[in-house]
Amino acid sequence: MKKLNNVLIFLSSLISACIFVKDLNIGAYDRLLSSASIILVLLIPRIVNKIFKAKLSDSLEFVYILFIILAQLLGSSLNFYNKIWWYDIFAHFLSGIFVTILALVVMKWFKGYDGKNKYFNILFILSFSLMVASLWEFLEFGADTILNMNVQHSIETGVKDTMEDMLVAFLGTLIVVISYLVEDKVRKNGFLKKVAKNIK
Repeated sequence: MKKLNNVLIFLSSLISACIFVKDLNIGAYDRLLSSASIILVLLIPRIVNKIFKAKLSDSLEFVYILFIILAQLLGSSLNFYNKIWWYDIFAHFLSGIFVTILALVVMKWFKGYDGKNKYFNILFILSFSLMVASLWEFLEFGADTILNMNVQHSIETGVKDTMEDMLVAFLGTLIVVISYLVEDKVRKNGFLKKVAKNIK
C-alpha cells in the first residue's frame, strides 16, 4: 500500500505540473494555484505525522490521496467542477465521509476517542464536519473577495451553491454516522471502530 501511495503521489504531482504549464500558457490563471499546490497538499499527512509524531496507516493515507485526486486534481485542475454538473455535489458528499475519518483521527490523536462513548463520538463528528464545511466556505469567500474570483458562484446562485455544498457534505457525514449507529446495534466492529483501529 505504501508503494501504491508513493506512485499515486508521483503521478498526480507530474500531471498537475503539466496542467500548470498548460494553464500558464493559455492564461487560465484561476486554476494555477490548484495545480501548483497539489504536491504540498498530497504530502500533508506525512508532514503532520512528522510534526505531531503520529502515524496514519497506509490505508488511511490512500483514502486521503484518493480524495485529493478526485477533489483537487480532477475537480479543480482539470475543471471537472465546471464540465460535469454533478461533480461538485459528488466531491462535497465525499468530503463529508472523509471529514468523518478526519474527526476520528483528531479524537485519537488527542486521546478523546472512546469506543464505548458513541454519543459523544457522534456529537464530535457532526460538529467537526460542520466546522470544516464552514471553514472551507470561508476560504472560498476569501478567494472570491481578495482574489476577485467566483469560486462560490455567488454571482449566478447567491448563497445556493454554498448551502448545497455544506448540506451535501453534512449528508455524507450523516450517512456514516447512521451506519455507525446501525452497525453498533448489529455487530461489535462497525465502520468507525474499524477506522479508529487503523489510527495509531
